[in-house]
Amino acid sequence: SDIPCTRKSPLSLDYRLFEGGHAADIATPSVQQASGSLTKKQMIAELEYVSNDLGEKKAKIDRVIQALMLEENADAAEGEQEEKED
Repeated sequence: SDIPCTRKSPLSLDYRLFEGGHAADIATPSVQQASGSLTKKQMIAELEYVSNDLGEKKAKIDRVIQALMLEENADAAEGEQEEKED
């Protein structure tokens, strides 16, 4: 009688719960069905959803990396300018 639900859950969890050594104790796979019970169509839909979600997260991380690199370059240029003035 365990039927997967397709609607989004209103429950939200803080990301810090899934960090550190205790994460393996509480983090479980989002799909707990036996691998043979998914149809190919369901599997494709699930993988597309996960891929899209990962793509959005990757884009955010890439923007953070780019901002940090710009700050690092600005700090390096400022340091060189101060050395020339001395």
